Amino acid sequence: MRNLYFSRARDLLFPPIARAEALEDRSAYERFAIPYTFKPQLSFSEAVVAAAGAFLRVFCGCLLFAIWGSYSLFAWGTIRNPFWRLGIELPLFFCFVLAFLAVMLAIAALVRAVSLRLH
Repeated sequence: MRNLYFSRARDLLFPPIARAEALEDRSAYERFAIPYTFKPQLSFSEAVVAAAGAFLRVFCGCLLFAIWGSYSLFAWGTIRNPFWRLGIELPLFFCFVLAFLAVMLAIAALVRAVSLRLH
């Protein structure tokens, strides 16, 4: 049961590599490394999903940073002892990094799941 969840999560986060047959029908320019995340030839629905995913990443990242930063600043202002400030703010920073990573991975998994359903 546990391996089933791990395999589903692995397949959702790291999709299998495309086969060589799918690579043969691409032009010479499409075979080069692309410095952006969008594919050169997107359908309209794929473009909408990719743009919505980019918007969600920016919006949720900014919202998380604003809320977490304001509460961290509030904690910084209410704690007078410098030792306790450091003792509280360091774990808050690491928890923020973990929360930000979780939000970005969740959005990536959501975009991948929606794009797989479109195919």
